Amino acid sequence: MKPRQRKRDRLFRLILVFAPAAIVLAAGAASFAAQRAGMESRNWVLHTRTVLDASTHLLTALLDAETAQRGFVITNDSALLQPYVGAAARADSQIARLRDLTQDNPIQQARIDTLALRAHERLAVIDSTLLLIRTGGYRPVAGKIARGPGPALMAEVRRLIDAIQADEEDLLRRRQREEDRATRFATAVLITSTLLAGLLALLANRTLGRAIDERERLLADIETANDRLQEQAVELEAQSEAAQAAALEAEHATEHARAALEAVEESERRASRLQQATEAFSSALSLDDVAGLIIDQSLSALDAHSGIIGAVEDNGELRIVATRSVGDTSPGQVIDPNRLTPLNAAVQEGAPVILSSREEVRDRFPDIVTRHEADGVRAVAAFPIENNGRVVGGLLVRFTRPRVLSASDSAFMAAMSRIAGEALERARLFEAERAARNAAESANRAKAAFLASMSHELRTPLQAALGFAQLIRSGLYGPITPDQAEILGRVERSQTHLTRLIDDILDFARLEAGRIRMNVEEVSVGEVIMQLAPLIEAQAAKKGIDLQLAQPDSPLIVTADRHRLQQILVNLVGNAIKFTPASRTIRVTAATDGEMANIRVSDNGLGIPADRLQAIFEPFVQVNDGHTRPHAGVGLGLAISRDLARAMGGDLTVESELGAGSTFYVTLPLASSTDRHSERSEGSAVTRG
Repeated sequence: MKPRQRKRDRLFRLILVFAPAAIVLAAGAASFAAQRAGMESRNWVLHTRTVLDASTHLLTALLDAETAQRGFVITNDSALLQPYVGAAARADSQIARLRDLTQDNPIQQARIDTLALRAHERLAVIDSTLLLIRTGGYRPVAGKIARGPGPALMAEVRRLIDAIQADEEDLLRRRQREEDRATRFATAVLITSTLLAGLLALLANRTLGRAIDERERLLADIETANDRLQEQAVELEAQSEAAQAAALEAEHATEHARAALEAVEESERRASRLQQATEAFSSALSLDDVAGLIIDQSLSALDAHSGIIGAVEDNGELRIVATRSVGDTSPGQVIDPNRLTPLNAAVQEGAPVILSSREEVRDRFPDIVTRHEADGVRAVAAFPIENNGRVVGGLLVRFTRPRVLSASDSAFMAAMSRIAGEALERARLFEAERAARNAAESANRAKAAFLASMSHELRTPLQAALGFAQLIRSGLYGPITPDQAEILGRVERSQTHLTRLIDDILDFARLEAGRIRMNVEEVSVGEVIMQLAPLIEAQAAKKGIDLQLAQPDSPLIVTADRHRLQQILVNLVGNAIKFTPASRTIRVTAATDGEMANIRVSDNGLGIPADRLQAIFEPFVQVNDGHTRPHAGVGLGLAISRDLARAMGGDLTVESELGAGSTFYVTLPLASSTDRHSERSEGSAVTRG
């Protein structure tokens, strides 16, 4: 053999000896690198799944807190708050876990910061809602949950978690692909190296015994790698099952949350219906209107077919007020209290009577089965209507199918019964007040007619008696002595006083009947004031009172009835003279504030107690009431004067200080600034009050 050939053979043998080892080494290095890359990819896959798991647990903690809150709002059952206890701690734990897991991702870190803020805000809203329930009751909170920031915060939390999970799922897919590539690469390397090693082993089978050992070692390595791959496959399968379990748990939590949300929405609808019923009741005044609203609202809320509402009379009888689709019962009918019916039972026992099926109706009230079957009734519910702990009526609703009332239905009807009780009582009081008012107005008209008739009948003979007394005192029937003249003078003064009283009663009767007439015209206030002198100066001088009548600084023209204005001022000055001690002063002045003229009658007399300032304007009231009062009169002057002032578009008021005197103010519209008052024509009526 030539040296060159031997050299080639030696080289070939060396290749046969070392090539398998080189191939094994290269395959081992490549496998190690692939396994390391696969391990790193697998670790990242686990890391990503951990982030997804933490975000899911955070959302679950918040949903548990929200579900517990809604359950507690609906049922007021503190046991339902158990999921809420510790929700904040679990949320903080999962947020801290997310921060640690995503510290190499600035974008996720920013989202987690915002997520932590929104989660704490949502938990704070839940805390405030629960505190409001514990301190103020749970019924007004339903509207606050729907209108508060809670839903918006929860939507923001979900959006942030969805964004975090979307990024992590994208990373999961990429890392799984990297892991798959590493696995495929390692497998390809192992297969290729095995084939090459086997080929070389076959070629060197006779000369390279150690190649067989190397091949066996390589086969063992491959088996080990396969075992590891199988272990990884088992681990991945376990992780997949865990993820599926978590997804199922999340789905159950979502279903619970949806059910709670539907319950809250139903509660809100019932609350809205109660609010609408309350508003409707507030505008309904008659008993029939209120009863109709109650039964219509109840039938609509319970989806009932027909119904009856009855009111308990003062004598204890139950009278039908309104019906809907009940053929053999009509409003006004009185229900026999001894008759065995659901409505009687509810009213007499003061508790609801719920019969959910025809069998239950037959078992308890067999006498009404025939009537119910004729109307197709299959279930009934009767509720007492209470007000302040007293049953004031009853409500019966009937269904054409078996009907089981839920807790929400029962709570709604309990609230409706309370509202209905108040509305029925208010309607009853309104009707009683209206009847009393009509009776009082009728009596008042009769009184006014009697006073007018009596005053007219008294005035005629009094005028005749006064005329005869004046004729006798004048000497027409012969001479009289001075004593007789004095007596006749007293008779004339008494008759004149009695005539004034009768005139006051006639004016009061006309005012009460709304038949007094005004001749409104432009009147000079100064002229009316100065015309008081001949009417009352003698009366003031007799008592030693200084009467001061002052013209206004500038002409004051008002729209008024001249005679009635003079009557008002004569009454006021006469009262001032009557109640002012001798040697004191009475002043009558006038001024304007731009739109109204103010006529003041002031004195420095006895004054009026503060608690009597309004009473003195009432008919038949005087400052000093009683049988021993020192001043004559029936107490009509001020009442008539104020009504006359108001009839002319003005008013009469008073200011007084006990022991210092009083000032009465007559206000009237100026002719130049209140054209609407100048349109008041003769024959206008006056109504008191």
